[in-house]
Amino acid sequence: MEEDQHQIRHAYLEEYEGASLVASQAYQCLEAIYPPGLWPSVQKMISDAAQLKGGGELLIAITHEGISGLVVYHAPNSYKSEHLPHSWASLTILAVLPQYRRRGIGSKLIQTCLNIAKIDKTEVFGVLLNVQMTAAKTVFEGKGFVKNGYSRMISGQKHDQYCLTL
Repeated sequence: MEEDQHQIRHAYLEEYEGASLVASQAYQCLEAIYPPGLWPSVQKMISDAAQLKGGGELLIAITHEGISGLVVYHAPNSYKSEHLPHSWASLTILAVLPQYRRRGIGSKLIQTCLNIAKIDKTEVFGVLLNVQMTAAKTVFEGKGFVKNGYSRMISGQKHDQYCLTL
């Protein structure tokens, strides 16, 4: 499957549950890094975010086979995060199914969020990345995001804040 066969668009309401399952599958590879017994709560947090229980806009990458990836975008001043300034646009979930990785889908999802953020007239776009997510870090850095020195432990894992001035 070539990357240009993936359409990026806002998800329809009836696709939210499927997107939640895709997010859960995409993040499954991280189960081993969490302390024993914590994974179910991390899975719930991922599922809730993908179903927009914390707000945001659900964007999906879709092929004729179904949803291959997704991202949850938050407009500036719309997301109450303890870890990102409220005036920043941000994303909370970026997930691509393993069989579709390394095809530019994550990069396209991020770029779509950046385009929306520019329309929203935000000055800064921020993300919080688990330090174990080295592939995601590479994609964000390739887009110009820089680590700004803010780090926090969340669910037993170190997360670093990255930002991009638009």
